Amino acid sequence: MNMKLLLVQMRLRKINMINIVIVTGLLLSKIIAQGGYSLDDCVQITLEGKKTLLSAELEVQSAGKGVTGSYSSLLPYLSATMGSGRTHTSFLDHSSTMSAGLSLNQTLYSGGRSLNQVKQAKVNLEVAQLNQRSTRIQVILNVIKSYYGLLQAQELLDVAQKNLNLSNEQVALVEKQYDLGLVNRTDLLKAKVAKGHAKVDVLNRKATLENTRRMLFNDMGLQDFGQPITAAEEKWAGAAVPTSAEAVELLKTQNPSLIVAQARVRLGDLSYRQAKGLRLPSLGASLNYSANGEATKELMASLKDDWTLGMNLSLSVPLYSGNSLSTQQQQAKLSRQKSEYDYLTLLNDLRVQVELMREGLKNYAEIIPIYETVVASAKEDLKLVQERYRLGAATILEVLDAQVSLIRSNSILINTIHEARTQEANLRATLGTLDKEY
Repeated sequence: MNMKLLLVQMRLRKINMINIVIVTGLLLSKIIAQGGYSLDDCVQITLEGKKTLLSAELEVQSAGKGVTGSYSSLLPYLSATMGSGRTHTSFLDHSSTMSAGLSLNQTLYSGGRSLNQVKQAKVNLEVAQLNQRSTRIQVILNVIKSYYGLLQAQELLDVAQKNLNLSNEQVALVEKQYDLGLVNRTDLLKAKVAKGHAKVDVLNRKATLENTRRMLFNDMGLQDFGQPITAAEEKWAGAAVPTSAEAVELLKTQNPSLIVAQARVRLGDLSYRQAKGLRLPSLGASLNYSANGEATKELMASLKDDWTLGMNLSLSVPLYSGNSLSTQQQQAKLSRQKSEYDYLTLLNDLRVQVELMREGLKNYAEIIPIYETVVASAKEDLKLVQERYRLGAATILEVLDAQVSLIRSNSILINTIHEARTQEANLRATLGTLDKEY
């Protein structure tokens, strides 16, 4: 089984390397053609080549082999034996014997342990598949967060660049007015200070953008060769927030971690049944066919005419084992109770998390339009103050304050939308519906 898994893993690695080359080429060509990459594109590339997902698939395959192996306790066991011996009765006198035989053994009743072993293997396969889903959801969530982080960094850099352009225009205007003697040198110095801060902000935003680009490539499972990637701008139109009852229903039926907790309760129950089965009698049957001869020729003749056939039934009843069986049963019962408590605890924790995210999204739906209005007002206020400054009716401090107010308002709006997008993705991941969309 290990050799088969190794061959599968090597084959998947080869396919993965080919996929990485292909998707990287597609990535670069699409960036050149469209000037941006959508979130769906990034997620699809991730699902095709992320090694974490390939590893999870191997775990599922291994659990599937475990189900196949679990049936061995229900199937008969067939073995063949051959032997050769020599017995010396004196220094010169000896006799030789050869033997051959077939043995067939079958467990007829084992206190339900064999059936429960198969059931446990099937539940373990289900757990592996759920863990694979959980891994898939986490991988998708990481890509979504990194993608929105890249989009956030792009938008913040754009805001910083626009602020720098405004600062350059402001310095040029103040220099002209200073040369004409219309303003004091203090105004010029203040404008240059604001320009310096704007330059630093642009440099910091560029560094942040580069870091988020690297993070996105890493979460997508692609090697970073310095190739550019641009997140396509998407307008956040609000999230579809389920009701509390709908959220709880989705948690119970879709969240893989919660379903795994349910499966562990079933595993605990099966382990308890296994422990109880150890105290029950076991019944087995065997069929033996054998023959003996002094040499090969005699052995072949015996196999044909002088063979022995034996049939046996065996009944084993455990009477006393030093309290080990009762201890195992008690431990299995406690483990089952612990699994039940863990499930209830996880369910309650997830309920609280979902409620917090639901309320958070409702709040974002109300405050984002307000921030958009604030940005529009800040833009209009800056235009009015700049015009008043040109006419000599406003001070340089009023202009700089309006400029700072605009960049702060824009930044708050961008950060708030990013938080709302991330919150929405977290909600879908927690409910267990995120992977259903891809």
